[in-house]
Amino acid sequence: MRITHPQAPFQGVAPENVFFVANDQQIQMGTGYVMQFFQGEMYPERPSHIFMQIDAQPSARALMYGALLARAEQLRALNPQLPARLYAQVDPENLDMLRFYESCGFKDDDGEDLFRFAPPEGTPRAPMGMTFNSVPLSDEATQNAFLQRINAQRIQPITRDYLQLWQQQQHFMALGFYRGGQPVCEAVFSGTGVNATLLMIYTRSDFRRQGLAKQLLGAAGYLLKERGVVNMYTRIFRRNAPQVALMKRLGGTFVRTITSLPGMDL
Repeated sequence: MRITHPQAPFQGVAPENVFFVANDQQIQMGTGYVMQFFQGEMYPERPSHIFMQIDAQPSARALMYGALLARAEQLRALNPQLPARLYAQVDPENLDMLRFYESCGFKDDDGEDLFRFAPPEGTPRAPMGMTFNSVPLSDEATQNAFLQRINAQRIQPITRDYLQLWQQQQHFMALGFYRGGQPVCEAVFSGTGVNATLLMIYTRSDFRRQGLAKQLLGAAGYLLKERGVVNMYTRIFRRNAPQVALMKRLGGTFVRTITSLPGMDL
């Protein structure tokens, strides 16, 4: 078998980070790529993330994995001072790929899990010294600015198309606490009928551990219950300690795993 790079970017990924594998008859057996990004807000203890994607026939997976791992190590070496994590995204029902990654030394210790919780009790007001307002989303500039703030807290970015789709739903709300006009804690919700989804919540790093996220959820819960919402849902990342702790405080109930994120530390 033979490994090659494409001549041009592949699905937006630089050609040096993309690999094609073909057999001796030059029949393509699969593709793979790695992407590096940094997430100091969400995972300050391990801010460098390298995502690996393998789409290859079983007979070609090991060769593809070796090439991608070597490239991931090269990317890791560009910032040797930053702890790094190499990970993949797998459907939790795809036991074949989960077993493959585990055989490569990955641990199935992270994933995006769906939780259900009751709308928390609260009042629609801000803590002292702050204001409670809807997030301005009236035009492309304000929408992009909001997405930039919330995507700094994610490893899977939200696009403007998704935001606009959510805005069309019955229970869409984007709320925040602000000090001096600057966002301190923001959240976005959507849903219909008796169900609403917490799509994202974040607190600025210099205001954490003050209970602001729980207060903002309480304010939103008050407004959502007035609309008839009974159940709230959200997705959390299993390795993100603040998200896990917040679900415990809210009495959240695990529903199912949406995506498995097996990985290893580099």
